[in-house]
Amino acid sequence: MEVNSVKEPPKKKRQKQNIVPCTKQDSLSPAVSCCSTKEHTLDQNACSQEPKRQMVQAMTKKGDCLESSQCTRVMRSRKRARQVLAPNPEFYTPRTVLTWLIESNVVQPRTKLYYGSGKDRHKMVQGRITHDGIKCNCCQTVYGISAFQAHAGGTSPRPATNIFLEDGRSIFECQKQMVPNRELKRFTSKSIKTSQFPFQNDRICSVCHYGGELVLCDKCPSAFHLNCIGLERLPKGKWFCSSCRCGICGQSEVKRSVHQFIEKEVICCDQCEREYHVGCSREREILKFVSSPEENWFCSGGCEKVYMGLHSLLGRSIAVGVDNLSWSILKFSKDAYDKAASDMDTMIEHHSKLSVALAVMHECFEPIKEPQTKDLVKDALFNKRSTLKRLDFQGFYTVLLEKEDELISVATIRVYGGKVAEVPLVATRLQYRRKGMCRILMNLLESKLAELGVERLFLPAIPQVLHAWTTAFGFSKIIESERLKYLEYIFLDFQDTTMCQKLLKSNVSC
Repeated sequence: MEVNSVKEPPKKKRQKQNIVPCTKQDSLSPAVSCCSTKEHTLDQNACSQEPKRQMVQAMTKKGDCLESSQCTRVMRSRKRARQVLAPNPEFYTPRTVLTWLIESNVVQPRTKLYYGSGKDRHKMVQGRITHDGIKCNCCQTVYGISAFQAHAGGTSPRPATNIFLEDGRSIFECQKQMVPNRELKRFTSKSIKTSQFPFQNDRICSVCHYGGELVLCDKCPSAFHLNCIGLERLPKGKWFCSSCRCGICGQSEVKRSVHQFIEKEVICCDQCEREYHVGCSREREILKFVSSPEENWFCSGGCEKVYMGLHSLLGRSIAVGVDNLSWSILKFSKDAYDKAASDMDTMIEHHSKLSVALAVMHECFEPIKEPQTKDLVKDALFNKRSTLKRLDFQGFYTVLLEKEDELISVATIRVYGGKVAEVPLVATRLQYRRKGMCRILMNLLESKLAELGVERLFLPAIPQVLHAWTTAFGFSKIIESERLKYLEYIFLDFQDTTMCQKLLKSNVSC
């Protein structure tokens, strides 16, 4: 991860500036200790009525910075494959919940355990913990958690609750120990959003993820290059990004009050995350509820179909049909679980699996960091929310491909309504590469998305595997003019990647 020095611009009186849009090539200039931008100041009287809006100079690729007496260090979001220079035994150890607990020092290798049946925990089978799984004392065979239960003759839907350590803890209690309290408190979901909140503007473009001269949204922290959003000049008056505009009227500010939503006038679709004025929604007759904003709300039948289809699969292990493979979809957010104790137990199990998925991602990619987050991949897998749209991951799902209890391949997906989906992160363990595992995962994912009516799948390809995505997987590079058609979707993109797309074939016969 490269770190560049950036100087904060000094505060000035608000002046309207005639600024030439910054291109990606502009940000590739040689690195210097400090550089200044050219400002063309216009009539002072004209700018006195200018609303709160300004162009900011942010970090450039080579570390150019602004005039200031103080310099801050800014990290950049970049997705890079991890280089494997020499064989590492860690890469060949099965990635399971048990190995994750070992690496977290919650359990120790060679610890004795047993499968207990009934309230008295009658010992059915005994064994020891190893990095490869549970080694049975009677047959010396190594099993995963689920297979160990089957070997013992158990049938519990949660095998980890009946496998006990010497100290009396169950494997499930060890998993629960690893869920931070802050993660449990984060299980809140609001459909109605206020239009005012404190924020600090972003320093990179939400489309290309480079710095330069940026236009700021007057409602959210997002920033953009003019040419990245298809504009030739600075808009007059207040300007709002596509994420902050009503999906019906295209405006951000409410023209009239609605008696029950005077302060909370914006409603958000639970699937595509697009905002709508309550008044506009009532006029279109797509607002069904009146006094129950906690219920799920969808802006269209397509969004509802995608949401219900994906949620019906959450946590289900679906057999692939070859080599004991199975796949599943997980989401770590309140809308995926109820407050019932059984659902909280499910959430704990999913937290463990997502943690294993995170380890696979870290094994395949260099850490992806930037100023607003310590670990972008973790935020995506665990659905962290943010007022900055490009870092708001509440709509992501994680798709897992497993062989028994071992995780082989993982992908993150987000679906925008019934038209567009993105899969920004795909990782396959080293020992399973070139064996068709990633293809199996992508085929399953694409088939399900097409079944739900999704038409296009977008993917940011890193240089090392761009050729594979565009040849073996059927993706094609997207040209800039075509990218402008999808500005309403803030994709998770990275510097130095190539955005690709694939048309999905529907499996539903007309």
